[in-house]
Amino acid sequence: MPHNLNSASANSANTGPNHQAYPHQPYHRNGDGFQPEKEPVEFDTSHLRGAPAEVEALVHNIKDVAQQFLYHWRTFPIVLPPPLSAGAEGEDTLARKKHHLRDLFVAPSFDELDAVAVDSKGEPRRLTNKQLESIRERGEFEVDSINFAGQTHRWRLSALLQRGRDRRREALLRDLALATRFLVVTAKARLVSHCFSVSQSFKAFLTGFLRLLDIIIGVPSLQAHNLDAKIREERCRYLVAELVCRPEYEDSLELLCGFVRKQLRRATMEKFEVERESSQLLPVPIPFVFGTPGGAAVDLRLFSRDIIRKALPILVSILERETRGWFLHFRERLISELRAQKKPDEEIEREVNEAVMREYLQRVYSNILSHPDILALGEGIAQLLVQQAQSVVLMHRAIENVQRKLLQTKESLRRHIEVEHPVLSRIQPWMRDRMREAEENFIEECEWCAHEEALTLCGHQNLQQTCYFLNRDLVFMKEREPVLLKELRKVKTPTRSFQWPTQIWLPKNWIIRRNFQGQSEIIPTVLSNTPTSITTPRADPSQPVFLVEREIVRTTTTRWPMWRWINYIARTWCWTWNAMFLLGVAVPWCSPVSIRALLLVQPFTPDLELSQLNGTLFPRKSSQMPTLCSRLVALWRHISKSRTHFETEPDTGFIGKGMTRHLNRLWNYGAKGLLGTLVILFVFPVVCIFASVGSLLVALTAVMWMPLVTLALHAFMALIMDLDSPEPSRNRYLVVMEALVWNVGVQGCLQPIAAIIVALVVCPIISFVILTAAVIRYCIRVVWDTAMFHLVIKNRGRIPASDSFVVKRIAGPGLASDYYYQLRPEQALAAFEAKLELDELLAFQQETERLITQPQRDFSQFVEACFGPFAAGLAKMKDPYKSLEKEARDLISVLHEKLERRRKNLQTGLGVAVRSKIKLTTFDLKVVIQQGALMLERLYPLHVFARLPGNEEDFWENKGLGVGDWAGLAGLMYADIFSLDFLQPLDDTDTKFRLEPHPGVDLSRYTDMVHSTELGGINGPDLLGAVYAPRGNIQVHSPYLEVSAFNPRAKQASNSKKSDKRCDTKTHTFRRRTVSTNGSIDGRWQPWKRQIRPYSAEKLVIPLPIPHPAHIAITIHNRDSEDPIPLDSELCQNILRAIEESPGEMATECVSRYRGGGDSSFDSVASQSSVSIETGLDKDNDETQETANNDKEGENYHWTLSNWGGGVTRRRNNSGSIKVDLASPEDVTLDTDTTRVMFSTYGTTV
Repeated sequence: MPHNLNSASANSANTGPNHQAYPHQPYHRNGDGFQPEKEPVEFDTSHLRGAPAEVEALVHNIKDVAQQFLYHWRTFPIVLPPPLSAGAEGEDTLARKKHHLRDLFVAPSFDELDAVAVDSKGEPRRLTNKQLESIRERGEFEVDSINFAGQTHRWRLSALLQRGRDRRREALLRDLALATRFLVVTAKARLVSHCFSVSQSFKAFLTGFLRLLDIIIGVPSLQAHNLDAKIREERCRYLVAELVCRPEYEDSLELLCGFVRKQLRRATMEKFEVERESSQLLPVPIPFVFGTPGGAAVDLRLFSRDIIRKALPILVSILERETRGWFLHFRERLISELRAQKKPDEEIEREVNEAVMREYLQRVYSNILSHPDILALGEGIAQLLVQQAQSVVLMHRAIENVQRKLLQTKESLRRHIEVEHPVLSRIQPWMRDRMREAEENFIEECEWCAHEEALTLCGHQNLQQTCYFLNRDLVFMKEREPVLLKELRKVKTPTRSFQWPTQIWLPKNWIIRRNFQGQSEIIPTVLSNTPTSITTPRADPSQPVFLVEREIVRTTTTRWPMWRWINYIARTWCWTWNAMFLLGVAVPWCSPVSIRALLLVQPFTPDLELSQLNGTLFPRKSSQMPTLCSRLVALWRHISKSRTHFETEPDTGFIGKGMTRHLNRLWNYGAKGLLGTLVILFVFPVVCIFASVGSLLVALTAVMWMPLVTLALHAFMALIMDLDSPEPSRNRYLVVMEALVWNVGVQGCLQPIAAIIVALVVCPIISFVILTAAVIRYCIRVVWDTAMFHLVIKNRGRIPASDSFVVKRIAGPGLASDYYYQLRPEQALAAFEAKLELDELLAFQQETERLITQPQRDFSQFVEACFGPFAAGLAKMKDPYKSLEKEARDLISVLHEKLERRRKNLQTGLGVAVRSKIKLTTFDLKVVIQQGALMLERLYPLHVFARLPGNEEDFWENKGLGVGDWAGLAGLMYADIFSLDFLQPLDDTDTKFRLEPHPGVDLSRYTDMVHSTELGGINGPDLLGAVYAPRGNIQVHSPYLEVSAFNPRAKQASNSKKSDKRCDTKTHTFRRRTVSTNGSIDGRWQPWKRQIRPYSAEKLVIPLPIPHPAHIAITIHNRDSEDPIPLDSELCQNILRAIEESPGEMATECVSRYRGGGDSSFDSVASQSSVSIETGLDKDNDETQETANNDKEGENYHWTLSNWGGGVTRRRNNSGSIKVDLASPEDVTLDTDTTRVMFSTYGTTV
């Protein structure tokens, strides 16, 4: 068995007195030769009476074969393993003696107040001069403990007797701070603040006035559209603006640009085919290496998705593997060294975290540089991965350094204010304002400190490529961004546009457009009476598409002053002409009650539709209108059909046709014919005449009443609901009332009056009252404390034995929660031995249960193997299997009963609260861990590992330890016995009490083990095990590095215009939230609280937003070419994004994205690729593990089904695409490599 003990245990593993208490004992299963006896299973075949001879012979043959394999336990003696502490002389274990394991830990009694309160003669103890002086200063006094050396009982007097000078001064300062707060905070805020102040009233008055002016005439409403996205796009371009193509990659650049030009032409003229497009995209070269003006190389091969996808699983395994085996010991050694240097906890925590992270990164980088799979990705790829991770880590460290500097600045300012302004420093709002001002000044002064710090750190690591881009980014942020912001803010767009469509009256004036291969043109309008079969636009891109425009659309915006009156004119004009068309043309000439319907003989078709064959307009059949004559003809034709249908039906009714024929004639000729004809001849003409004449009259007067209607609508919008509101976030209801009553009346007029009264009258009065009361209370308290001290306390004061209304104990042994119990190492070793015995009992239980249930498993396997092919199964509710189950249950019950009796005597009996407070000193902790490791090394392989079903390596892996790490296993077991805090040694400043054993407990054997321990000198701290709780306030985190740190495109944003539209910078309503200084967000609505945004160094983007090399190549081409490629166009962005992707994904992306159906995220596949890779790896691991488990399970039997015939496992192919061609021009492509679904005009990708 491999061993990996730490130095002390390894050096003395085979020699010395450490092992004399545990002589070597051979291991026997089930107790020294008491082996269970097997007996064949009996089968009842009495039911075969009268069966054919062949069946009876077959059953007997099966019975004979089954009895060769199947059995049950005739006898099964259950003998528990002997106690571990039974020595050569036969001494019994502690659990079997008079005193049990729970007698090892007896909690001390803290009830010593009666003894403290009296002196050696039994008289009450008087207060000493030192205690009296403490009472005068703080109103408290201390008494030394008798039973606990170094501990004191602290008592505090009630305010009725004494408060003390310090507490009186503190109370006075608090009162003065409260009085001052009303002057320097509340009164000042009523004059100038963001809520309820004079300055806010002026803003509200101006807002109300502008709202009134806007609702009356219309104030221009503009916004600077999407500044962040435009600045981000310019920032990306500036980073690579100076790069040049190296001579060896010029051919690739030309091929790439030629391919993009070709795709741009094809995208506007034809539809792509998926197979042909994927084959054409495969050989497209992308130059990944560029040069700077200084001649340095810029290697961007990490932007290749193929390289990142291949490196991702390797990097994940490296990052996970390098966190094991060194962190805990390394951390404890550093903490011990820094503690020895007397450094404060904050500095120790920072230095240890930095050192741990440096060590972890160094291990990761070394592994990456030497990993064969990484080296196989290409020359220099390993160095690029390391440099990329270093850049990300150093930029984060630069931000942390700047934030730490800010915190130090604020903390020093806080200490200075507390010293210089003892009253004002107690006013929290005033202090927050000072801290906010200090932070604003720091941000203004150190705006570029994060960039400069990152440049310094990267320069020390010789990261030339990162330094180049950081320099470019810093120059852009300093020089270019302010100019761009100033220019872009001038380019403003209206917040809202209004469209006013006006109907074109005559069809010959309709506008016909012909769209073909990206070109659009207006063709002459041709009216035809010949209909065509194709009227819907065709999806075939080789055929033109015709569109008809029946309206003239005019647009107004909120850009200009008086835009509401412009809207009024446009609305009146539009609505007037449309009303005249509807009432003067559509109703009197084209409707079912028009004049044409009255005078024409044949039905007419007023509407036209567009032919997609030649672009002509022809009558639409669905709009056919009947006339008076056609209605009469249709009526009598219906009557004729009804009569014919009646006469042709057989006479089978209840009443014969001789009677019903007359009723049918009366209904058809009388009711339908006569009344219908009268209505059509007399009522219909009247309706047509009145409707046509009335609509004509209304249409002629539309120019007079329509302006009044639109004016009434504008009045409704001003008074009730503003339909033309320029901003969606603005209130639309009762705008005038809001502006007059709330903005002007309440906020503009009443608010300043109330604010001035509060600032100049109310606050001074309240402050004066509080100040007067504070001075009077202080004077009264001084007189009262002096009198009570000299009259009562000094003469009659003594040490109390209990709490009362005048004195209360506030600290002392057993009162506070921050104390610990200190054990002797012998007690810990005894508990550890009991835990070791419990582990052996658990392993024995599992082994015995497996052996007890073995006949059942053999029985079920036999039935499955023999009768499974015949679709027969095991009947578990019948004998003999039922008897096997009952026999196993009885044996397991006896086993559990014996184990429970043994385990009951091995319990410590400690509660959770006590176990969490048990600790040892550093030396004792090393001793018990070393002795525990030696005990484990001696006993665990024989008593536990030999009983486990799996191998030893699986056990160590499940524990998270290296093979043979007995010290680490001892630490885990101690943490299980007591708590994780047990592995945190006691400090000199900790409050501790002894947890002694019962006087009758004999621990001499463990004392000999402790005295025989030989620690390994400087290697001692390594024995503190693999689980170690943080020391006090020192929080050392486990090292961790995101795998995205190796990907330069991990968090880049998109440059496409689609994302710009989604990132539209508009003002939205939000609920104000208050943010405290520590960053926590309070969800309560507190409008008087000012919102605080902590410093986050948002100027430094991690990683730097470097464009993809394909974008860089096009930029270089456009810089030197007279015919540039339109890089800003959405179509070009989609083509470049398709090139960036891997061929398997990109082929399906091209079709949809070229038509506007693709995802517009710049790195939309980056996250999906990592997920798919990890999923694939998990699937492979699961399949491998499942196969291994199946093999392992088969080894438990004498024979398996696999010996009789090997089954073939079919696995699904998880790679490739499934393509479904439908009858329509829509394409569906299912790609299992990604989890995205994209819809477009010509294709769908799943």
